[in-house]
Amino acid sequence: MSIRDVHWDQHVGKERDYLCVDAFLADMVGARALSTAFETGVIDYMIAHASCTSEAMPVDLQLDRRGLQLLLGMLRANRVIESTRNDEAMADKIDAIQLSASFKAAVVFRDLMEAKLYFANLVAPDFLHLLTALLMEPAKFAEQGRIFKLFSYQRAFEPTAENYEQTARWMRITTALTKYEAQACIAAFDFSPYRRMLDIGGNSGEFVLRICRKHRELRAAVYDLPLVCDIGAKHVAEEQEAARIQFIKRDPTQLALPRGYDLITFKSMLHDWPDAEMGDFLRRAYDALDIGGTLMIFERAEASVNDVQIAYGQLPLMLFFRSYRTPQAYHAQLEAIGFHSVAVAEVPLDMSFILITAIK
Repeated sequence: MSIRDVHWDQHVGKERDYLCVDAFLADMVGARALSTAFETGVIDYMIAHASCTSEAMPVDLQLDRRGLQLLLGMLRANRVIESTRNDEAMADKIDAIQLSASFKAAVVFRDLMEAKLYFANLVAPDFLHLLTALLMEPAKFAEQGRIFKLFSYQRAFEPTAENYEQTARWMRITTALTKYEAQACIAAFDFSPYRRMLDIGGNSGEFVLRICRKHRELRAAVYDLPLVCDIGAKHVAEEQEAARIQFIKRDPTQLALPRGYDLITFKSMLHDWPDAEMGDFLRRAYDALDIGGTLMIFERAEASVNDVQIAYGQLPLMLFFRSYRTPQAYHAQLEAIGFHSVAVAEVPLDMSFILITAIK
């Protein structure tokens, strides 16, 4: 079994292990070099060859020797590779190289690592060229930022090839993040009492897929935009849990949410909406929820910078810093709507998450 064949399900119970990928995404130079190493096949070559020499690599990868040496130097500085010695290399007085032990542990989560690299590389110009606007003229940033062009939710209604491609583009990122964040949520919240779950803005269905895999008595529905639902249905179609996962397309003319659920969840969704719209979603969830049912919110908490600088891999998430709320903001809304027994917990991941539950 190669490194890239190892599945997350073999790591249940170690729900935070995936955070090790962030060590290799800390600075722009190291992260961009790593991205190029994936693109050019250098990482795959080194996975296939436990130890090799840089002299042999250009023959296989058709890389310019001087360019390869510079790339390998950046990878070494980023602790992706390390020098070693083997008999053949020692005979020729050539240093052999291999993937570092810490990177081998991190590349198990390759899908997440590549998604974070893609996301950060895509929106890095927003930080480089528009940071002042982000801080002083948020409307200008929203108008010019690449990150808002990526998340073009208005294009998830009309079924054209271009709209499907654009929607699938950002869904690949959110799905990779959710795949791992879901495990921490499952560890922090007991889903076993529930039988019918509705995930509002549930994206590709990755969140409910992970929960249904853990709880075999649970049936779940994803409520989202039409093209998102189409792509999501394909995403889970080959999974054993697919028969227990339904996708419900949002009808712009129908404000009421589907009924008949004892658990309604919002995972990384409410931060997309201003306070008024957020409150409206929570009121509609209250109306739709069974009496005695639970509402759960799993969201990033307010972002801040203390003694450690923002990592390059975290830039896309930090660009949304104005959107993240305090637990008190959600708590006040929930109680005003009529929920009771509101509980708040912190789940520290790459950023702090807040897990909020409330009963109707």
